[in-house]
Amino acid sequence: MTSRDTRILAWRLVLLPLLLLALAIWQGHRADGHRTLLLEERGRLHGFIAEVEHMQRERDHRDVQFNGRPVNPAMANSMAVLYLQQVERELTFARIGTALAQWSLPLATLLTLLGVGSLVTLRWAGKAALASRARLVRLFHRVRQLLPLVLAALMVLLTLTAVLEIAYEALWLFALKQTSAGVLKLQLLVGFLILAMLWPLYRLPGHLKTMLQLFNPEPHDIFGTPLTEQQAPELWARVRSLARRLDALEPDNIVVGCLEGFYVTSADVLLQPDERRLQGRTLYLPLPLLAVLSRSESDAVIAHELAHFSGEDTAYSMRFAPIYQGVWRSIGVLGEHMEAGFLRGLLTLPAFALAVYSMQRFDHAVSYWSRERELLADAAGAKIGGPQAVVDSLVRIGALEPLIDQHHAHLCGQPEQWPQDLLGAVLAHLEQQPIALPDNELADQLPHPTDTHPQTLQRIQALGMSAEDARHGQALRPVLVDQALARLAEDVPDVAALSRQLTAALGGFLARQRQEMRRELEERAQAVPSESIVREGAQVRGRFLLVVAIGCLLAALWLVLGVNVHGAKPGLITFFRVLAVGIAATGVMLGVFGWRFIKRAATPALILTRDTVRFANAPQAIALHCFDQYMIKVSPGLAVVLQLAEDAPLPVFHKRRFWEPDAKFDARTRQVTLALGRWSVDGKALSGGELSLLVGRYLEGGHARQALQALEGESAGDAR
Repeated sequence: MTSRDTRILAWRLVLLPLLLLALAIWQGHRADGHRTLLLEERGRLHGFIAEVEHMQRERDHRDVQFNGRPVNPAMANSMAVLYLQQVERELTFARIGTALAQWSLPLATLLTLLGVGSLVTLRWAGKAALASRARLVRLFHRVRQLLPLVLAALMVLLTLTAVLEIAYEALWLFALKQTSAGVLKLQLLVGFLILAMLWPLYRLPGHLKTMLQLFNPEPHDIFGTPLTEQQAPELWARVRSLARRLDALEPDNIVVGCLEGFYVTSADVLLQPDERRLQGRTLYLPLPLLAVLSRSESDAVIAHELAHFSGEDTAYSMRFAPIYQGVWRSIGVLGEHMEAGFLRGLLTLPAFALAVYSMQRFDHAVSYWSRERELLADAAGAKIGGPQAVVDSLVRIGALEPLIDQHHAHLCGQPEQWPQDLLGAVLAHLEQQPIALPDNELADQLPHPTDTHPQTLQRIQALGMSAEDARHGQALRPVLVDQALARLAEDVPDVAALSRQLTAALGGFLARQRQEMRRELEERAQAVPSESIVREGAQVRGRFLLVVAIGCLLAALWLVLGVNVHGAKPGLITFFRVLAVGIAATGVMLGVFGWRFIKRAATPALILTRDTVRFANAPQAIALHCFDQYMIKVSPGLAVVLQLAEDAPLPVFHKRRFWEPDAKFDARTRQVTLALGRWSVDGKALSGGELSLLVGRYLEGGHARQALQALEGESAGDAR
């Protein structure tokens, strides 16, 4: 976590509860003091009333002091009774205030203890999870069970504490005996605010139920086809033999495809494009890599993957992934809760911060044990074919996988040139390429704490081998298509037909995706008017400032002439002259800015078209796709900030002019900023949300048109 993240977390989980706790203590002190004063006042009034009633019975008509003025006993009795009724009414509200303070104090205390305790516990759990994989799984499982309850408790405690403390501070509004229309409006506003804060608690049980349920992991998407034992008996026999030698669990499914690398998963698998679901342990084998590896190298790789289903790794692979995924889904529920409204999001902030912190505390432990698992799996692979086979497989996959990915990316960008046999096309491409390791593949680098795999050199050295063994092995041999296909046919008899089937399915899937993307881009590109002219449109404001300016000048003139009377004191004359100068200067300044608003109102400040954006002080329009981000600033007025893309050329702007609406370009941050006193289109003023929607839609449309042009260019190139 960065220092900024730490500060934000401390504010949300420690400082905010502490502030609420301090406010609860202060409110309790004030409530007790106010109630005590009212009780004393009530006792004094009872005594005073008894005294004046006694005087009335004794026909004693001497005046008595009441609230600092002398009155007769009968009048004093009436006034004291009325005042006592008022004190009794205030005492009722004081008792309510005392109850509110008494309830908010323990809630704020629990909120503070829960926030601090959760942070300390998660910090300890994150460190303790580094002790062993079993401890990581056990601790994370407990956190997963308790986390939704803690998050819900944080939300409930924060909401109730805030509601009680706001209600206490607003209680005086409802204690007023005579209310005006303004007071009634304030009472309604406070009531609506409290109801709005309590509303999330009404919906909390539904969210809590979602977070507490047993989370089923989302199925893992694979673009491939399963191979049954009847289709590939040799491959299944080979995999089973390797599993027995490793004392590992056999896979329930073997899926082959042309994308991705070797891996195993215990999660459910959703095969694309048919969306067929597979359950159980699944081994995925990429045909291009399986073809270019030797028998010993592919044995080492498959053994490496099967090792994840042996020993302690079995429970880790089959239990931990669903748990880990379940917590992320809980966080997703909280994210939806936050986006549902400002107040709800504000009251959910501490819970959301704690949920994210819990993942961050375990991330390093998860990554650490993931790297350790990979080293143990490498050792298992070395038991099958020897350390050199593992080293050669690492180096060969590291050298060939980037070439395969580049070729796939090239073909995916040109579906019109999609081959009939993707496997054959990939192997033919590799046959023509020099086989070499990417730069820094064998560099001695420390792994990042969040890396899930060790560095290649570390994996080689863990096997007792060196970088020289990797460079001088057989891994960098050239690819021979016939040899690769013959080797693959030993495991998959009808590999040519299988490859054509996969190629056709993948090509059709990409073509459909491309059509959907084109349709969506066309809709976005046409979703805005052909042109929108944005002006400052502050004529009324300018005229108002001119009227005020004229009034200031007249007032200054009246002051100067008014003090020039016979007998006026020199000091007073000097004071009023200085005051007149100040008022006149203010009038001149207001007049200048008023005239500026009027002059700028007629000049287009921003012209948005479907392809470009043009500023008043820019000689040329700028393509919309040159901007990749934007934001709206709301202080002191509205301003649009457009972020220029890194690869976009720097625009040219003229020198800024006072009488024209001009944009400012910061070459250091690559930001274009346009600030106006009032934004309007066709005479209609734009709010911040409307302005953001307008700019965002044009930027989306510009990027969509650029993407469409790129697609059309590719299609034209393919046709040639």
